[in-house]
Amino acid sequence: MSRLFITADVHGYYSVWQSLRGKLLAEDILIIAGDFFGNRYPCLNDPDYQPENLRREYQDLTNQKYYVYGNCDRPDFFPGQQYELSFVFEQKKILLHHGDNTLPAGEHDIIITGHTHAAEIREAQGKLYINPGSPSRPRSGASSYAVYARGEAQIWNL
Repeated sequence: MSRLFITADVHGYYSVWQSLRGKLLAEDILIIAGDFFGNRYPCLNDPDYQPENLRREYQDLTNQKYYVYGNCDRPDFFPGQQYELSFVFEQKKILLHHGDNTLPAGEHDIIITGHTHAAEIREAQGKLYINPGSPSRPRSGASSYAVYARGEAQIWNL
């Protein structure tokens, strides 16, 4: 059975990406809510900062996947993506965006964001909001990602 494997704010850190990939199941749908590459403000003095390797390995993944740009991603580094997108999973309409701009939820059932680096799952006005936090630079709590399946969302520590 498929599940949504949700992350955001990896910021180009290769060891973090490797840890996430190690938890990703073959049947998972990978969701990245922006700032995957983090190359608008590169950390060139950190040897773990390897956005080229993330890009190559992301492209080679056979999993179904959805990715949107974050405010720290340069579109010219990975052209052809969007800042927001919608898709359906388990008969739920999902809006994926980074979260640095306010977007109306519209007729979406689930809204997935990143940007804050703080993990949160909450319900408001009949919608489920999922922010997986950040596996590379958490602002509150541990390094994290989220999983959604069969109507339930959970935050997992990396």
